[in-house]
Amino acid sequence: MVVRNEDVLPHRSAPAPVWSGVLRFLIPLVLSMLMTLLAAPAEADDRGPLILSGPADIDMLARHFEYVLDHDWTLEVDDFVEPAAVAMQPLPGPVPDFGYTPARIWLRVDVANRTADTKDWSFFVHANFTQRIAVYRIGAGGESVTLLDLDTQSPFTARPVDYPQMVAPFALAPGEAATLLVAYYSQGASRLPMSVETPESFAVQARLNAAKNYVFYGMMGILIAAALLALVMFRQMVFAAYAAYLLSVFLYVAHADGIAFQYLWPYWPGFNSMASVVVGSGVMVFGGLFAMAILQTAVHHPRMHRVLQTVVGSVLLLDVVLWAIDPQLLKRLLVIMISITTMTLLVAGLVAARTRFREVRFYVLGWLATVIPSGLFTARHTFGLEPERFNLYDAVRIALVFEAMMMGLAIVDRFNQLRQSRRLALEENLAEARRNLALGERLALLEERYAQARALERRRAESAMDTAHDLRQPMHALRLSVRQMFLDQADRNMDAAQIEAALDYMERLVAERLVDDGDTVSADRPFPPGGESEPAAPAHGAEPGEPGLHDVLRGTADMFASEAQARGIELRLVLAAPDAAVAAYPLMRIVANLVSNAIKYTPEGRVVIGLRRHGPGHRVEIHDTGPGLSGTVFEDALNRGRRLERDRSTAEGSGLGLAVVRETAAAHGWRVTACDGRRTGASIRIELSGGPARVIEPEFPAGEPTFRGVAPARRDDGAATAAPLPAPAATA
Repeated sequence: MVVRNEDVLPHRSAPAPVWSGVLRFLIPLVLSMLMTLLAAPAEADDRGPLILSGPADIDMLARHFEYVLDHDWTLEVDDFVEPAAVAMQPLPGPVPDFGYTPARIWLRVDVANRTADTKDWSFFVHANFTQRIAVYRIGAGGESVTLLDLDTQSPFTARPVDYPQMVAPFALAPGEAATLLVAYYSQGASRLPMSVETPESFAVQARLNAAKNYVFYGMMGILIAAALLALVMFRQMVFAAYAAYLLSVFLYVAHADGIAFQYLWPYWPGFNSMASVVVGSGVMVFGGLFAMAILQTAVHHPRMHRVLQTVVGSVLLLDVVLWAIDPQLLKRLLVIMISITTMTLLVAGLVAARTRFREVRFYVLGWLATVIPSGLFTARHTFGLEPERFNLYDAVRIALVFEAMMMGLAIVDRFNQLRQSRRLALEENLAEARRNLALGERLALLEERYAQARALERRRAESAMDTAHDLRQPMHALRLSVRQMFLDQADRNMDAAQIEAALDYMERLVAERLVDDGDTVSADRPFPPGGESEPAAPAHGAEPGEPGLHDVLRGTADMFASEAQARGIELRLVLAAPDAAVAAYPLMRIVANLVSNAIKYTPEGRVVIGLRRHGPGHRVEIHDTGPGLSGTVFEDALNRGRRLERDRSTAEGSGLGLAVVRETAAAHGWRVTACDGRRTGASIRIELSGGPARVIEPEFPAGEPTFRGVAPARRDDGAATAAPLPAPAATA
């Protein structure tokens, strides 16, 4: 709802907040409009001067005004000095109003002071601004004095009186007569009420206007502050639209009163000339946005939502098209759009009330209180109709405050309803969340079981791959030994030892895998000991009856003697430390993988299996004369399935050997390292640091050296064969 303000009389009635009150307010307003339409403007019969015995109000002054329309803007002040110079006519209505005209309007009134002691007067123009206005005083001798001269370039400080509306003070002594001449032009409506005031009457009107402004702006300021606070707290779009709408109404009324030009933009007269368009359009646009937000038309009323969008778009389109082309037509059309927008917003509320009355009841009441003053405002500026029983602008102020309060109550009411609905929804969501939590727990348990099953499957697959890898070399060595046994009868005893060592190793390997595969997974025991997710505790010690360190290393050397001989590589065994108990099968598995790799990737030279003391324990070393393996290359080769690019063309492989070595050593608390100081070849060490070793007494005579060399296909220490590894208990 947009208005201009001309404060003359206090209001006599206010719209009631209920339906019966609205009807009681509506009936007299409609009757007043009909009486105004039927009433014919009476022309003034008295063409004599205005006798000033006190203040002359709007109606009294209008009865003595004469006018002429200067369509060509050629008339000057001197043309009105002599009464016969310009032909003028009596004012046709109770107030100067010539519609929307491009002509400059000239008004003349003769005044005579009949008071006893009043000499200071004020010519009061009840408007805050018009594009061009000048007031002149013509004395009895024909001399003219400019009392007021303002245009679109005049700042507020150019006014002779610091007052929101235009005031031209002049002196007229008791018994003196003069002529007041007014020339003005307005881009908008030319309706311009005027009066002549004494200092006392002007002070009374100023105090009355200040009181009404204090009430109106105070209440609007409180509502705007509450809307902004709610916007900060709740961050809802409806509060932003409501705050923008209230601010636009505040600024429009402030502009109509002249307060905005006096305090907000006093040095921008050009903007003040079009401020009614800017803030008036803001009222309609933000009012439409607020209606869409509070009524939720996009969800509940799509057709009405499109209608509101059309109204908002039409206002903006008018501003863009006519702003520079025809500002006067723009202002005239926007006055009509006031009623159209107000009626549309009311209809939107009534449409929503058909199905959601409790949600929109305050909204409907607010716009019901606004639609009648807005209609009268449009009728006044479009058809020149003026209600006689009440002051239009006072009614508009009351309607705006009431409407703003109703809109605030509509927001509060809606949020209360939303809070109740959200509470019910929260209870339903809580129950649903509990059901989902129970289902989620069951699903998580199933996923955990599934992950355990997948891990077990992966562990068994890796175990099978490791077994196949570990069996490949002993079987190859066994094949070579059998072939050699048939070709060379002289070394049959030595080949039998190699065959026995290889069979022993493979039987132990297969027996362990069969034991692992016999374990089952359950909720109480998800993985068998030694599995991926539950690693077996390190087994540093040896089981009773197992061979010692020397027998393990001799058996490994015997196992790979035929393969080394076939490749022309010298395989040597150096035992530089006394024998001790050890977990025989894991150590043999580690050493077999390392010796197999050393033979596979050594093109010529030798491979040495060594045993040394290392602190309280022992250290097994495998040296070769191959391409070397140390540093980051060694760390990379320890990963499962990883093969070095340099080795792909040298020999076939799966990339599992060193991974098996690392995993087996880690399971028993041993450490696998590579010597970085060698210039050629590789040196890999297994530190058996599981505590002080249990020393086994040597089987060879006292004084016999602890060095054993194993050359291809023969033993140079005179021993027949290495003691075979006994089969594990699981295969007995």
